[in-house]
Amino acid sequence: MKVMICHDGSDSAQVALERTVELFKAGKPDVILLTVVEEPLDATSVDEDSFDKWKAKRDEDLRDAAQWVACNGLEVDALLAVGDPRKMILEAVSMKNPALLVISRSGGGTEKLVIGGVASYILKHALCPVMVV
Repeated sequence: MKVMICHDGSDSAQVALERTVELFKAGKPDVILLTVVEEPLDATSVDEDSFDKWKAKRDEDLRDAAQWVACNGLEVDALLAVGDPRKMILEAVSMKNPALLVISRSGGGTEKLVIGGVASYILKHALCPVMVV
């Protein structure tokens, strides 16, 4: 079984990762970690520099998450994509064909009652089961 987990380096993504591993660890699934970095909207050198730093940070977070999964005894594949998160997540699902896609909802406080825009889009368009943590 393959489980794809979206991980953006946030606390909620880490909770989703940990809970998913806890739930499915006994079945020894192959874990696919996916993070998506959005390209800068402006083409200035300042924006490109910020983008490069942000991408490097997200890559580091992804590597840390992959190491955590491996330390828990599971096979892991880590993917970093650049583009619109909605499109890139659906492309990764199409390419890797997981049995389950795990995403975290966004928001805090009163926003905990609603699902973020990316999560909502994925729920409507994914061609595999989706678990929102």
